[in-house]
Amino acid sequence: MDEFEKVRWTKPEIDGAEENLAAARALLLTEIQEERRPARPRAARRPWFIAAGALGAAAAVTAGVLVVSAITAPSPTPTVEAAPTRTPGPALEPTATPGPTISPAPEPPTAKTVLVGAATVVGDDPGPVAGPGQYLRIHQEIRNLELYSPQDQGNANRTQATAAWVSTSSQTWYIPADRTGEWVQVLNADLQVVELFGGEAGRLSQEWLDRFSWRVDPQVLRYQGGGHVGTPVPNQTYVQYAEMPRDPAALLAWTTAYLRADEAASAGIGAVTFLIDELQQGSAPADLKAAMYRALSLIPGVSIVDSEGDVVTLLFSGLPQVDRSYSMSIDTRTAQVVRSTINDGPRGGIVPDSVPDHELTTTVQVVDEAP
Repeated sequence: MDEFEKVRWTKPEIDGAEENLAAARALLLTEIQEERRPARPRAARRPWFIAAGALGAAAAVTAGVLVVSAITAPSPTPTVEAAPTRTPGPALEPTATPGPTISPAPEPPTAKTVLVGAATVVGDDPGPVAGPGQYLRIHQEIRNLELYSPQDQGNANRTQATAAWVSTSSQTWYIPADRTGEWVQVLNADLQVVELFGGEAGRLSQEWLDRFSWRVDPQVLRYQGGGHVGTPVPNQTYVQYAEMPRDPAALLAWTTAYLRADEAASAGIGAVTFLIDELQQGSAPADLKAAMYRALSLIPGVSIVDSEGDVVTLLFSGLPQVDRSYSMSIDTRTAQVVRSTINDGPRGGIVPDSVPDHELTTTVQVVDEAP
């Protein structure tokens, strides 16, 4: 008879009631006691099995039953001992798994944030600064729209013009670190016409080019800074840098007084022109540059009209004189004004509106010598 048959015969004797559960426990303890006795010869030892069954009590409570079948000689009357209790371990509290952090979408830039941001960049990095014996080299590429009208050849506007052309040229300034030294301006021999509008533009533009001798040979002009003997520097603003306010609102008021602008309209236009020119030249000290950017952020009617890489272009079109607008393109990485435009007078006529009246592109670097 195999062991499974022994278990089947034993099961009916202990199955069915609470006393049978006690008997099963007694059999188990008896077998444990037998195991603790000195080992008998291997042939006399018998295996024991544990089987699980359902106890169908009246309360229909399900309990596991451990049955031990031992094929041995009759054993002493078993005693039932209380099973040792397990000390429960510390309760494990569920931990929440953090979800991904979702950052809010950045706010789109505004003209004000671009200008204030440029002021902050200047405070951290003033840009090119000439040391003793060095020069600030400011190279400017110039594009001008020339308009021709038989009725008003000297002061034609777009709506009157019967011919027009765009000329390009360049000039280079060498500003000494010691502003009282010699300043050098080079008019480069690169004047040319690059765009024509109107049937007579070719002939008229050539006649216009013939008036300028320096388009063949460059001209080098020298100026004396600091009020010394010699030709004074055309732009004397550098003399005022120390006294110019660093507070933005005060700087706007100072600029209006400096330009002697009596009317609010001309004061607004003059301040914008003045500050953009100074920033594009790039020769002012860093704290004054920052104040200029913040002063421009106080001007109403400024908007972002273009963005390409790090360069953002702002348009000043809400000035009292609505027929004039200015733009400035800022490299937001370096806070340098790299381009500016002026549009004056009404649009329309033979020239596309996208062509500015005046455009200036600037690069600034430090060099050790001047021509």
